[in-house]
Amino acid sequence: MKRAIFIILPLLAIIVSVFVILFTPFGSNAILKPIVNTYLQQKIKKPKIKITKLDSKYKWISIDAISDNGIKAHTEGDVDYFKKKFGLDYKIAAKSVTVNDRDIKVDLDVKGQAVGSIKNIGINGNGEAFGSDVNYKFILKDKIPSSIEANIASAEIAKIFALLKQPAFIDGLISIDARLPNLDIKNPKGNANIKITQGRFNRALLYKNYKIKIPKDEKFVANAKAVVKGKYLVSKGEFNSTSLRLNIKKLTSTLDFNIAKGFFSLYIPNLSRLNELLNQNLRGKLLANGVFYINNKKNILQTNLQSKSLGGLLKLFYNNKKITLNLKNVSIVKVLKTLSQPFYLSSGVINGVIDIKDTKNLNGIFNISSNGTLNKKLLKVRLPSYRYKIATKGYLKDGILKLKVANVLTNFVKINLQNLQYIIPKNHLKTSFFVNIDNLEALQMFTKKVFKGKLKAKGRVEYKNSKLNLQSFTKSLGGNVKIDYNTNSLNANFSDISLPKVLYMLDYPRYVSNGVVSGQLKLTDIDKLNGSISVKSVGSLNTPLIKRLHDINLGEKFRYSLLINHAKIKNGIILSKPIVDTSFAKIKFEYLNYNINNQTLNAKYQLNINNLNRLKPLVGMPLNGSFKINGNIKQSNNMLSINGVANELGGVINFIYDQPKLKLNAAGVSVIRLFRMLNLEESLDGVAKLDLDYNSDSKLGKFTIRLDEARFLNSRLVEMLKHYANFDLSQEIFTQANIDGVINNNIITFNLKTNSQRVKIESYNAKLDINNQTIDARVKITQKNQDYNFRISGPIDNPHIKFILAGYVQKKIKKRVLKELEKRGLDKKIKKIIPKELQLIEDNQTKEEIKKIIPKKVIPKEIKGIFDKLL
Repeated sequence: MKRAIFIILPLLAIIVSVFVILFTPFGSNAILKPIVNTYLQQKIKKPKIKITKLDSKYKWISIDAISDNGIKAHTEGDVDYFKKKFGLDYKIAAKSVTVNDRDIKVDLDVKGQAVGSIKNIGINGNGEAFGSDVNYKFILKDKIPSSIEANIASAEIAKIFALLKQPAFIDGLISIDARLPNLDIKNPKGNANIKITQGRFNRALLYKNYKIKIPKDEKFVANAKAVVKGKYLVSKGEFNSTSLRLNIKKLTSTLDFNIAKGFFSLYIPNLSRLNELLNQNLRGKLLANGVFYINNKKNILQTNLQSKSLGGLLKLFYNNKKITLNLKNVSIVKVLKTLSQPFYLSSGVINGVIDIKDTKNLNGIFNISSNGTLNKKLLKVRLPSYRYKIATKGYLKDGILKLKVANVLTNFVKINLQNLQYIIPKNHLKTSFFVNIDNLEALQMFTKKVFKGKLKAKGRVEYKNSKLNLQSFTKSLGGNVKIDYNTNSLNANFSDISLPKVLYMLDYPRYVSNGVVSGQLKLTDIDKLNGSISVKSVGSLNTPLIKRLHDINLGEKFRYSLLINHAKIKNGIILSKPIVDTSFAKIKFEYLNYNINNQTLNAKYQLNINNLNRLKPLVGMPLNGSFKINGNIKQSNNMLSINGVANELGGVINFIYDQPKLKLNAAGVSVIRLFRMLNLEESLDGVAKLDLDYNSDSKLGKFTIRLDEARFLNSRLVEMLKHYANFDLSQEIFTQANIDGVINNNIITFNLKTNSQRVKIESYNAKLDINNQTIDARVKITQKNQDYNFRISGPIDNPHIKFILAGYVQKKIKKRVLKELEKRGLDKKIKKIIPKELQLIEDNQTKEEIKKIIPKKVIPKEIKGIFDKLL
């Protein structure tokens, strides 16, 4: 008996304990509730659910729960723990839910019942959710749906996403009417309709999560209808948005959706709306039709699509791991139009096939060709033929694309790729290339700039790990050009390149008749433009061409040399110290900084002319001596500014040239040294001050010259004055002499005024012809109220000087003739004649001309001898 009691008591203790745990409020909340919450946390991640109250009695239970987004649920009812059956009433309610710290109103208030067992259960409910009335009924047999009825009038999609704690990628209203009273595979019945209206995309969320750029203001509507027919569900639907229309004409699937087959059409009326989404600049429209087949049991997915929107026929067939793309007479003009490219071609078609037999391992073959006609109007160059051909053929093996042949053939360019290999998974490309361009003018349609001549180049290209490496070599410019480009660095070596060929290729005038350039350009950072450059060039300018185009005479030969030794390039600025040596002068730059980005130049220079006579072709006259100028150069926005200073000729010469205006002033210049430099007769001495304003565009200007302490030296003019006037001009000192004038093209017109205590010198409208290097000036010298007139004309370096007799001889002749006639008693007879005839004598006439003016008939024979002697 005792033994039985020891056995029964523990059993009773266990039964009592189980009863306390299962059927008392204390046991349910203290023991079962933590166990259930732990289970829910492990099984349900989103949203997280927590039991707040659990009351359990024999055959009855009551549970209160809350989710982490604010939804509250209550259920209570009968439970048969031993038969595993239940009959429960439930209520789910929430005014709002919290998503990402935001409260979103959902107005959830649903009531219903759940009756049955774990395997077979019936659930119904009705109420308000997501801004819509809802009611539903589900029946599951052996955990498989056997009947579904649901009706949602117009629920707000964003609130559904909020309830599920998911980002609301789309918004709008969704209506569902599903009546599937029998889903038994032997006799299924029912239909379902789904409709979305006022659909919108959340552009910000889609881009943030998936980097997808939906077109702005994109709206959509969608609907789907399904009917159960025998063992299959037959449906159709449409998705119409601002950008496209997708029509599922007929979709047939098994009730478990494991097998499905459908027909569809896709229409995009304006491809440009998808530019941001596809990161392409598209235009035009697209219409495609196709079928698809899905078999989840056998893991089969097939799609067959075709389109005639590109002129020809494009077919795409996808079969699990196989893709076949067939192109038949696809219009390349329509392809260019779709891609928003210029119509480089006026006609042409693409044919071929791309057959990928294994999309996972990327194995397959391809054979693509194209032929047609180049666009003659866009090409803007005459060619014997405008036809072209492109052919590519190769294969794919284990993700590596290899070209057997790739040729582009036209009348002006031939491109051949050899040993091309592209490892698709690693995005790794490498190939050798040969390029032969017979007529560079044809490239204008691509470069928008005219090039001329021919070009042949070869090299290698490799693209790996998002880095591009290019090696290229050409001899088309006479010398050797080798380029090595590696992602963000460049090393270019060039030797003995022909400058005439470079100028011809760039379609510039051939300013260089012969010349070569060598050097190296090394950019260690292309983005920031950092590196170095060295250049050496020698040659001769094309002086006849420069004379013809710019009216600058540099002589028969003009040699030059340029040296830039290892100039630095820092942040797009070339920091150099070039040395330029020419037939005329040598220029050294203390610095020359050129900004590549904004094309501005800033330099400090020294110009040294060792032999001024070398400038004779330029100035048109021989010069003597040497000359040095120091100054600065600035250039920006097509504006050029040059200034300089020269300590020459005993004074200081300054100039500023702000294109096109030149201002020059000189002070303290020795006149005799200036005459020596100009290779002129040293006829004047003194100190000069000069101010000049000149416009290089209009070739108009004006100037003033002031001479201090001027003195005439022994010259032909001085000798003539000694002979005729019996006074020595070289003994006179002029405290000040002023010259003012204007420049009109190559003619200089000036006036001269000067005087001393005894002498005054004047000249008006004197002219210098720079082109012909001639002078024409009348000079009047007044001494003791007596005028002496001279005409200086002819070559500047050796002019003719004529003494004009008019004013001088008129008085002298009249006085001496009348005095002589008076002695002989003939004065009364000739007085009436001589004054009248002498008035005909002009300032520029010689003695011979005076004799011709006075007719012989007015002079009696007895007087003629006297008159001739006086003249």
